Amino acid sequence: MNRRRYLAVSTAVLSGLAGCLGDPEYTISSVETEADSHPLALDVTVIDRDIAIESPGRLDITLRNTGTQDVTIKNTGVWPLGMLGLTPVGESVSADILLLTAAYEQSTAVEVRPNGAHKDGDPLTGTLATAESIQRQYQLIGRRVSTAGTYTLQGYFDDVLLSYRTGQDTDWVAYHPTVTVTLTEQSVLS
Repeated sequence: MNRRRYLAVSTAVLSGLAGCLGDPEYTISSVETEADSHPLALDVTVIDRDIAIESPGRLDITLRNTGTQDVTIKNTGVWPLGMLGLTPVGESVSADILLLTAAYEQSTAVEVRPNGAHKDGDPLTGTLATAESIQRQYQLIGRRVSTAGTYTLQGYFDDVLLSYRTGQDTDWVAYHPTVTVTLTEQSVLS
């Protein structure tokens, strides 16, 4: 009797442990941002590198006006950065990993579901004054990451984060900052 009970308990414990071990965890191992010639600059700072099953990795993303004029910014979803995502380097399709922010919860234009998201296409515009910056914190949720690798930051639905112009008579310019985020898989047992 004791042997059967021992085997049953052991099997249950190992089954439960195997389920936990089946979910990989990741680390944000690097973030690289390349400078460009736009009047806007994007800074990305890692706040929490570990993307664990029970806690997300976190990035602070700051959009700065480095020009000599106010910049009008247009996008969709939430202003000024829209819905952000990560796409494997070299692919130009919509993003694989949705980055989450508290601004989505406050927006009536964005709906985030456990396995997807939706936003309406109504344009949002606002002005970023000379030398002004706006910072938002974004989270990488472990269940949304499917594989380690190097990713490019882009709009979740579009590769363009936003469009901008510096005067009322100028055309809108698409803003494509070059930001790469490398995720590495870590052992759950370490």
